[in-house]
Amino acid sequence: MHYSIKFRLDIKKNVYVSKKAVSAEPYYQISALIKINKGATIHYYTGYSAQKNAWFGSAVEAYKADGNRSYGIHRNAYAKKKTSIVLFSEVNKKLDRIASRLAMLAEERDDISRDELIDILDVEIGKKTKEQVEEDNPIECKSGENPLWVLAELFYMDATVSPGRNKTRMNAMHHFKNFEVSRKRPITFEKCNMRLLSDFMCYLIQDEGQMNDNARSKSHCARKKNRNTISKILSNIKFFFTWCRKRYGVTIEGNVGDFQVPTAKYGDPVTLTQEEKRKMFESDMGGDAHLEYIRDMFYFQCSIGARVSDFFKLRNENLIFDDGKWCIRYMPSKTKDATGIACRIPLSSRALGIVEKYRVADAHPKMPLFDFPKHSQTYNDNLKKVFQKAGLDRTVVVYNAYDEAEFKPLYELAMSKFARSSFIDTLVGQGVTDNIIRTMSGHAAGSKAFHRYHNTMKNKQQNEAVALLD
Repeated sequence: MHYSIKFRLDIKKNVYVSKKAVSAEPYYQISALIKINKGATIHYYTGYSAQKNAWFGSAVEAYKADGNRSYGIHRNAYAKKKTSIVLFSEVNKKLDRIASRLAMLAEERDDISRDELIDILDVEIGKKTKEQVEEDNPIECKSGENPLWVLAELFYMDATVSPGRNKTRMNAMHHFKNFEVSRKRPITFEKCNMRLLSDFMCYLIQDEGQMNDNARSKSHCARKKNRNTISKILSNIKFFFTWCRKRYGVTIEGNVGDFQVPTAKYGDPVTLTQEEKRKMFESDMGGDAHLEYIRDMFYFQCSIGARVSDFFKLRNENLIFDDGKWCIRYMPSKTKDATGIACRIPLSSRALGIVEKYRVADAHPKMPLFDFPKHSQTYNDNLKKVFQKAGLDRTVVVYNAYDEAEFKPLYELAMSKFARSSFIDTLVGQGVTDNIIRTMSGHAAGSKAFHRYHNTMKNKQQNEAVALLD
């Protein structure tokens, strides 16, 4: 999907705030002008209004004022939402969310209707709740269709959540559909109960080596699923029923909400030490320019701690000069709904050197920051080669689907996730507070994944403490 978006003050839409305010300086609506696939312009009102002297709209003024945007409210200025005063930072954050959501939709969809786009943006900036949108757009099933699977498709194609979460939902519903096929009788909302979920869990546990009717070939068999995979699938199915009830008022006879999902079990995150990162960055890739590029990309990712999905989406506009320091600023796709806060990561001298080495001068702000790999798996495959050439062969303990410990060299396990874990582990080890780390990593408060980094540091401190006894 192709699109264009421009924010502006609509000087034809004078917003009444108060006699005193209007007489001094009128307030105008802040609108987004959106075009999809070169169609008609959609005039989307953001819900905010501002005075002319608080608004900047040209690129020249923007870079002088804020360093990273071409629209928004000047620093130390404010706008209005109805009659309430709103600080510049809140308005600019909401405008960023509109632009980011539209960019995400462009990657996911070939086309979208005007009304659907407006509903998605209304949810994104809090003008409407998801429930209100669903009430305005009731679902109708065609004759003979099972409402459960109609809603299942809406569940994993939900435009209001991230593509990664939708993929997880789709995977869970795929297993649920295969379960229906194995039972040889349809699953309906009327038949959903505790017994059904128990049978589904047994199906997930016991399907090792069973032929999948939807398999790519007759030789393809399902792999045994580990405890965490089963837990994630069941959690998504439980949430699906809750989602159906809250959004569409679906009545489910059995109290599936009481079903106990097995607790996920995670080992400590695999991290690289500062010495290992230095060794890798300074290692010779044997004249392989591509592996050298992958090495540098990984080191840069270690320097900002971004998830690989966010890392691959970085654009030139995400590189900003703020408070005398070059930084990366982006909105994390996974936690943007939970936090609504963009990540800001100051760049080290070595990370900035990587930018200068590969970045194209005077590139368009919307162009990718680097020439990223097309797929994360390709990235991971090349990282294994980089780690091996760098001699990163430290033995690491991992657990298989049977919860059995396995010992493997570090290079066999190399993946993009190590960059994020190493970034956080280093900051935790240096005594940086959790609140500051989360502003850079994008973790939501109370994140269990974030807490595991403290377990890693505890293990290191125990090792150091015991060494003192010798």
